[in-house]
Amino acid sequence: MKIYKIIYFSLFIFLSSCGFKPLYEKTIYNDLSEKTSLIAINPVRGFDGARGIELRNNLLNKLTPNGKPEKPKYYLNISLSQPNISDYTIKNDGIASSYLITLNANYTLIEAGNHKTLLQKNATSQISYNILKDQFSTEMLKLNAIKLAINSIAEQIYFSIITFLTNY
Repeated sequence: MKIYKIIYFSLFIFLSSCGFKPLYEKTIYNDLSEKTSLIAINPVRGFDGARGIELRNNLLNKLTPNGKPEKPKYYLNISLSQPNISDYTIKNDGIASSYLITLNANYTLIEAGNHKTLLQKNATSQISYNILKDQFSTEMLKLNAIKLAINSIAEQIYFSIITFLTNY
C-alpha cells in the first residue's frame, strides 16, 4: 500500500514540476471555450461544396457549439483540395487491390480587428480503402474514406487552433 502512495506522490510531483498543463483547464487567464466561441468560420472553398459544408459543420460543432458569434474576434478561412486517389496496394498481377486517398486543407486564422494572420497551416489526411468485386460497395468505401479524411482534417484544424489560442 505504501508503494502506491509513493508512486502517486512521485507522479504528482513530476507532473506539477514539468510544466504539464491540461489543455482544457478553465482558469481566470485561459477559458478556451470563450476564445473559440469568437471564431467565425467562413464557407469552405474547394473541390466539392458538400464536403466543404461537412468540414465546416464539423468545425462549427467543435469550435462554436453555441452558434455563430455576433462580434467575431477571429475569422477562419479554409481551402479544401481535390482528393488525390492513387494505387496503394498492387497484387502480383499488377492490379491494384486498394487505393489511397490524400486530402489537403489550407487554413488561416485571421484577427478580425486588424486582419492580421495569426495562424496559417496545412492539414493532410490519408485514408486507404479496398477495391471489391462489387462496384457499388467500392464506391461506398470511397465515400466513407473521404468522410473519414474530412473528419481527420477537422480534428487537426481544431487541435491546432486550440493549441494556438491556449498560448496566444
